[in-house]
Amino acid sequence: MPLLLIGCTSAAEEHPEINSTMARESARTPPPVSAIPKIDSANDKSLPLDPYLVNPRQLSTINKAYAKSISLCMARFGFAYKPPVEFPGPRDSDAPVTRIDGRYGHQNARLMMKWGYHPEGGVLASQSSSEASTRKISPDMVVAGRGSSDPRKAFGPGGQIINGKTVPHHGCMGEAVKELAGSVDGALYDPQIAIDVKLKTLNEAQQDDRTKAAFAKWSQCMKVRGFTYKDPLAAGGDPEWRKTSEPTAHELKVATADAACRHKNNVVGIWYAVDSSYQEKVIASNAKAMARVKTDLESKMRAAMRVLAK
Repeated sequence: MPLLLIGCTSAAEEHPEINSTMARESARTPPPVSAIPKIDSANDKSLPLDPYLVNPRQLSTINKAYAKSISLCMARFGFAYKPPVEFPGPRDSDAPVTRIDGRYGHQNARLMMKWGYHPEGGVLASQSSSEASTRKISPDMVVAGRGSSDPRKAFGPGGQIINGKTVPHHGCMGEAVKELAGSVDGALYDPQIAIDVKLKTLNEAQQDDRTKAAFAKWSQCMKVRGFTYKDPLAAGGDPEWRKTSEPTAHELKVATADAACRHKNNVVGIWYAVDSSYQEKVIASNAKAMARVKTDLESKMRAAMRVLAK
């Protein structure tokens, strides 16, 4: 097991009321939509949940701070260790900056004509392992980093003495998470409740009759062009596209038709408007819990900046 594992831990137990509220809303009435913009892409538009979720810039800052905190902790034990942190990978030139995911699939007609459903530039070959990931890691480094030498456990209780210093709970990784998130079991990125509401509203917007009506028109438009998909997500998620590192001629034809049918039926405009309404509703229905999520994120970013200033 590698020394460094980056991930987020669940914090759902911190705000149990949000789960019960969301369950009660299962028999919901569709929220009203005040206005539907005429757009081909919503990547340059904000969504109500954006301030509650880690955005690309914040993700990069957290990763850098996490790596630096671990390095500083490891140095106390006499180890020069630079974690092989995976920073955010390449993103399309039109990717949103206020959130990590675009939610509505590929939306840029120009990019779709050239790259289909592949990332801009194609799928990059795997990068060679970094020096940090290939350098030999001693057993003591593992214990200092994770608080345990047991390969079956991601973390341990710590307490071991290495070079005269006591290993913290969950090792230096736990100390880094605590420094950023407030506790060794805190969420390094989005807490579970934020993930839950993001996925809940995503599903609700897709299943809403207004969105499904737009999808049906899109599907009929695609069928006229010779392609059979029930909705844009099915087209973008066709497993055929994953077989090549660059788009095939067929993929480009499908993607080009997809973009044209989205434009013709204002699919993204309707989808975005409906999605926004569901997000506004879940935030209003869980105001206290969501306010804490936002406050915790702001606190986490302040902590990250303090670490990077060391």
